[in-house]
Amino acid sequence: MMKTTDPRKRAILESFKNGLIVSCQVQHDDPISTPDMHVKMAEAAVWGGAVGIRANSPEQIRDIKRAVNLPVIGLYKQWKAGTDVFITPTLESARQVYEAGADIIALDCTEQINAEGRPAYELLPVVKKEFPDAMTFADVSTFEEAARAVEMGADIVVNGDEAVIRGGRPLTGITVQAGDLRGGAALIIAALMAEGETCIRGAELIGRGY
Repeated sequence: MMKTTDPRKRAILESFKNGLIVSCQVQHDDPISTPDMHVKMAEAAVWGGAVGIRANSPEQIRDIKRAVNLPVIGLYKQWKAGTDVFITPTLESARQVYEAGADIIALDCTEQINAEGRPAYELLPVVKKEFPDAMTFADVSTFEEAARAVEMGADIVVNGDEAVIRGGRPLTGITVQAGDLRGGAALIIAALMAEGETCIRGAELIGRGY
């Protein structure tokens, strides 16, 4: 259920429904790296019917925002010694993503320990407080991390190839089918937010991992 009443945020979330978000990221040491490759990728994504772009670094976010008229999920990959947390790992990196014009700030919301010795997910409420008009996108790796990110107010939560989005209309309980483990976990999250009773068939798939 969408908790925000902000018309801009609601419009962006609605625009993502049943659509494809394309990652248009190029590292400087990639074989395909050229000064405008990330922009060409974004333009190709628009031509192919994408509904959103995921981009890395303030520079590439700004370039893509100037070139295409789609919502941008922005992140800033910064690798630090002694930690595997590198997706927008600090408040300062989130600030740079926000100031570059990203519509949504993506950050690591796993239980991994960051360079400051704290769980990565603790940054989420700090970012939400610092940039209340921004939307947040939580990268997680387990059902527990996804549930925590939803509880902490992330607008979009992604676990592998499954996404939980604070969508448009209230959910109503219904009988659904779990196609695989991660899909079943997403259905559980949706059922917890729905009104009434939800019956998830194929629950044995979920039981294999949780």
